[in-house]
This record gives sequence, structure tokens and C-alpha cells, in this order.
Amino acid sequence: MLYRIFKFLFYFTTRAYFRSLYIKNKEVVPAKGPVVFAVNHTSAFMDPILLATHIKRQLYFLSRGDAFKSGFSKWLFPKLHMIPVYRPDLFPNDTHKNKQVFEKCFEHLENKKTVMIFPEGISETVRRLRPIKTGISRISLVAEERNNFELGVVVIPIGINYSNPHHFKSDVFVKFGDPIDIKDYKDRYFENKKQTVLELTEDIKSSLEKVTVNIENKDQEKIIQQIEVLYRSRHRETKTEGHKAPIDFYLSQDIVTAVSYFSKNKPEQLKKLEEKMTSYLTNLKRLGIRDTQIRNENLILKDPKTIFYFIFGFPFFLYGYIFNFIPFKSAEILAKKIPVRADFVGSMKLGLGMFIFLICYVIMTITLGVYTNFGWAILFLLTLYPVGLFTINYIKEYFQVRGSLKFLFLKNRKKQLIQDLKVTRKNIVHELESGKTEFENYLADQKK
Repeated sequence: MLYRIFKFLFYFTTRAYFRSLYIKNKEVVPAKGPVVFAVNHTSAFMDPILLATHIKRQLYFLSRGDAFKSGFSKWLFPKLHMIPVYRPDLFPNDTHKNKQVFEKCFEHLENKKTVMIFPEGISETVRRLRPIKTGISRISLVAEERNNFELGVVVIPIGINYSNPHHFKSDVFVKFGDPIDIKDYKDRYFENKKQTVLELTEDIKSSLEKVTVNIENKDQEKIIQQIEVLYRSRHRETKTEGHKAPIDFYLSQDIVTAVSYFSKNKPEQLKKLEEKMTSYLTNLKRLGIRDTQIRNENLILKDPKTIFYFIFGFPFFLYGYIFNFIPFKSAEILAKKIPVRADFVGSMKLGLGMFIFLICYVIMTITLGVYTNFGWAILFLLTLYPVGLFTINYIKEYFQVRGSLKFLFLKNRKKQLIQDLKVTRKNIVHELESGKTEFENYLADQKK
């Protein structure tokens, strides 16, 4: 019951927290039968919350044992389907308890339920996979072994790709990979169990790499991010169909591969390109303008619908702002004051925000009901969430228009500087196009 309540509440919370949330290939999840979800882990509790609220089936999670220290957490977390795992490096005296963890997983799978495992074993906000632990393979294979490989366990890889999970109104793209059928490993498993566990682990790793962006070389992160900023809009223009999230995702994967290629084969060329992009983006930051403004001069100002939106939307904005300001600011202030581990920042903001908004909404609703009637109070409660989302969007649009006006003002004052930036950007994009062509030719040669 508690799991369902939290799932309901966090569904709306995640929808409000992220600017865009796109999920691809969710249909690969079977409606019934045992499933092991293998998920990359970049944002502590946010990862399971995000997936639990957007997968129809109930999930059971393997979680760090240190989260179960207090009596309250020992009572609460199992009700939220969390199962403690005791890592040898953190709990050297408690690793024997993991036998119970395995048994609990076997029990869930044998009852045709699901188990969600983060096989990296740690949470860290980086765009790369850490080494995959063998526990997920052993759980999957032994569950089948106990049932003569007739249980039907499948492992489904899931890649969670955040723009930044710790920033409010960031983006997230979730991609489900192709299921891995454990019965396909039956013969190999009975021939050599240890080797098959390693092979399955490697297959899970390969599957996760397909659904995530992996920047293995930390030194290349900066230039990859710069190329993403400058080239994504250009790349989207060549795509006539599809949502921008998967388009950006596949582009990022290609950029990572291409940067790795040029780093090995033409490092000087890559270094000069990075210097040009760094100079260009530094100048934009100094002027307080964005790359999108240089690219299209914020044509939003030429759309008459913008004026009507701000005029007729203002009453709704004011209504939403008045009744959402206190919970929003309270959550923002508390989030800054509560010290948490780096990878828990987004999770804390998400959870804290949900509870503060819920408490404030209930207090306001009861107060209105006492002084008027509870019919009006319930109607008021139902409006708070949608009008709050409208208010956030209204503020975002306001800052975009303000940025456009600032850019037009700057353009009139410093015409030559803006023109130089446009030329610089054009030259950089031309180099990126040339590099793309060269890399595609290299890939074509490799396939011959």
C-alpha cells in the first residue's frame, strides 16, 4: 500500500522536476514473468524512484545496507520494496547477510516478480559505466539453476541519461535495451559455471553501453560537451522525425566515439578545435548570451503568440506563483542547508520537494475548507499542481524573452562583435561537419 502511495506521488513529482522526460522501448518489459532490471547508477535514490514511477510492474530494489541503520529505515524501506546489500568494503563483518539477500531475490523471481539491480555497485554522477559486478549474473543464473532453467528469467538493461540530475528542470532520457534471455546460457553454465557468470556479466555490460553515453577518458569530457552545445541544433535540423531526446542521445554516443578517434589519430587538429570552441563559448559567457541566440537570434520575439501568452497567461501565473512560492522557496532553502553526499543532491531535492509541497498543499486546502467549504477546497487542491507547472513555464518563457531583448540590444550596440561571433560559429560548425564526414568515411572503410 505504501509503495503504491509513494509511486503515485513521485510520478507527479518527477514530471514536475524534469524539464523533459523521455522513455524509449519500455514495451520490451513483459507484462508478467520474472525480470531482472540492470540499470546504470548515477543519482542515488533518484534512479529507482524515476523507474518505479514509470514502469507499470512493481519493482524490488537492491540498496546499500548503510541506508538501513536506523529503526525507522528498517521499518520503512522494506515496505518500499528495498532489499539491503552488504558490500565487503563497507560491511566486512556483515557480508554473510548477503546469503539472505540472494534468497530474497530468488524468492521474488520464482514468484514471477521483478528485481532491480545497479550492477556497478556504487552511485556516482558521471557519464560512464564503472566496472560491472558479477552479483547480477549469479542471481539470474542460480535462480534458473534452482528451477532447471524453466523459470524464464530475462535481464533487461536500462540506461538513465541525465543532463544533470541535481538541477531542477533538467532533462532525462531513459532507454530500455533488448532483453537477455538467461535460458540461452544453460548449456554453457553447466559446462563451466564461473566462466558463464563472467560471460553474462560482460554481455550485460555491453548491453548497458548501448543504452548509455560513456565517456571513458575524463580529459575528453570538456570537448565532448562543447561539441554537444554547438552541434546538437545542427544535427536536429537534419532529422525530420522523432523526439529530440533520442536524437541527442545517439548524437552524443557518436561524438564520444568520434572524439576518441581524432584524439588517437589527429590530436593536434582536435586540440585546435577545442581552443576555438573554448574561446567562442567564453566570449558568449562574458557577454551573457547563449549559443542559441547567435544561431537563430531568438526568433521567439517575432511570434505574436508570445504577446498573447504573456497577457492572457498572467492571471494564471499570478495565482500559481502566490500559492506555490512558499513551498518552492522552502524546498530550495532547505536543500541548500542539508549536507548530503554529491550523488544524493538530486534525490534529496526530489524527495524534500515532494514532502514540502504535499504538506503545504494539505495545510492550504484544510484552511480554505474551514473558512469556506470543502467542495471549494478540493477544487482548489486540484488546481495547484497544473497551475504550478504553468507558472514554472511562464517564468522560463519570461527569461527567454528577456534574454532575447538583451541580445537585440547588444546586437545594435556591438554589431561587429556579434557578426564576428556568427562567423566564428559558422567556421566551427563547418569544421565539425568536415570531421563528421571524415569519421563516417573511416567507419565505412572499417566495415569493408
